[in-house]
Amino acid sequence: MENFETFLTQLSAGELEPYLKSEAVPTQDGPVTVAVAKNFDEVVTNSEKDILIEFYAPWCGHCKKLAPTYDELGEAMKDENVAIVKMDATANDVPPSFNVRGFPTIFWKPAGGSPVSYNGGRELDDFIKYIAKEATTELKGWDRKGKAKKTEL
Repeated sequence: MENFETFLTQLSAGELEPYLKSEAVPTQDGPVTVAVAKNFDEVVTNSEKDILIEFYAPWCGHCKKLAPTYDELGEAMKDENVAIVKMDATANDVPPSFNVRGFPTIFWKPAGGSPVSYNGGRELDDFIKYIAKEATTELKGWDRKGKAKKTEL
């Protein structure tokens, strides 16, 4: 009974956090940012960048096939105001505004905006053209049609 009373006291004082299924917050060391439930708000929801996020399952064949392309995309966008993010949706609670029904599920979330489902192609060029067109501010490396800008030497 004492444990229950302690629980009720902590609950009414707002000292308890709701249960959240989440992997540990990872060290970010690759071209694609890894989101987990515990850092989702920081990495996605409250980000000042546009976000392309893939919700994947480690066992999913389509996800495995997409991984190298997604890494290339992360590398291509590293100097842009766009974050390329992935999240294992089988090991983390997914916020309800991201309606994940299969794998991979990809969403575009403009800075300060609401997520929209990405239904485009899965090749690097498809992603770049989509991001170039939809980005809040025009990309440094591509025009709005996804054509690479000429760089001055």
